[in-house]
Amino acid sequence: MEIREAQIEDILVNAPELTKKILDLDEMPFLLSRQMLIPSGRLDLLYTYQTKLLLIELKVTEFRRKFVQQVLDYKTDLIAYQQNGRIIAGQIQPYLLCTSVTEPQKKLALDNGVVCADYHPEKVLEFFYQNLRPIAFFSEIKPIDIGIWNFHLIHELLYLLEKTSSVKALRRLVQNSHRTLYNKIKFGSELRLINWVPNSDGITLSKLGQEYVKRKDKIFPERLSEAQSVLMREFVMQNPYESPIVLGIASVVESVFSLSKNTYPVPMSHLLQYFTYYAGKYFDWQTKKAKYNATRMYLNYAVDLGLLARSGDSVYLTPEGFRFTIQMQLHKSLKMMYSLKLA
Repeated sequence: MEIREAQIEDILVNAPELTKKILDLDEMPFLLSRQMLIPSGRLDLLYTYQTKLLLIELKVTEFRRKFVQQVLDYKTDLIAYQQNGRIIAGQIQPYLLCTSVTEPQKKLALDNGVVCADYHPEKVLEFFYQNLRPIAFFSEIKPIDIGIWNFHLIHELLYLLEKTSSVKALRRLVQNSHRTLYNKIKFGSELRLINWVPNSDGITLSKLGQEYVKRKDKIFPERLSEAQSVLMREFVMQNPYESPIVLGIASVVESVFSLSKNTYPVPMSHLLQYFTYYAGKYFDWQTKKAKYNATRMYLNYAVDLGLLARSGDSVYLTPEGFRFTIQMQLHKSLKMMYSLKLA
């Protein structure tokens, strides 16, 4: 495993529950210091645990005898600090973490008062991906296929919400099956145009939905107006992780941008495969039909918003699509930095 020690340290510092598991402790330890400068070198991690101090030296390689002496030198320095009143009193328990250690090597270390444990960097990285805020925030939301092919298909529903706030009433007014009506309501809710709690009868336009309705084309209300397109384009940009549908729109534009580095215009066949992976839906959209329907659906949404264009089997980025992608990359970077700061 090729990785720097500092990266493993970062994860352990932010995940005391993982440190607890690796050290086989009964309770979670509390970090006292990281990379503490002492006379014999830099101590990787120093924790408080119950009435003890846990001295941890982390290695991203297999056990070596000289590591034991290094840990013992650190312990000697800490005892001197305790005697001078520079750190809190308490029994010091040294730990040496290596990627590979045999039982005889563990015994050799323990005979010198050092607990030696092996750990797997791969498992540490998997834990980080699955549990820590920065990655989980970006990986848990995935696009979904609701079965609504374009924005304008929910216009009748949205405009009727100016007259009623009942799902039952909508069923009488809209000539759709219950399933189709539900999908339209779900789609509008995912776009944050509708306030609706699943299985409830109450339904209203959100503030965004009210603004969307105000911007309708007065002559052809069934069409998506340019003003409505601009409104939703700005909403997706400002809130790319608001819902699976919104994220899917942002993701298909970013997918086209990435593929354009190889060939332009982007062939639909390339987008079908890449978008499935990029959206994290490889195991959900496995059939050709599922891939095609989902990709075509989100491509339609992006075209509706003026972010992409399509001609036959070729997909193009519009000027707005280019600007959107650059803004999205900046927006995602800022969100990631903020999440890392909070983690």
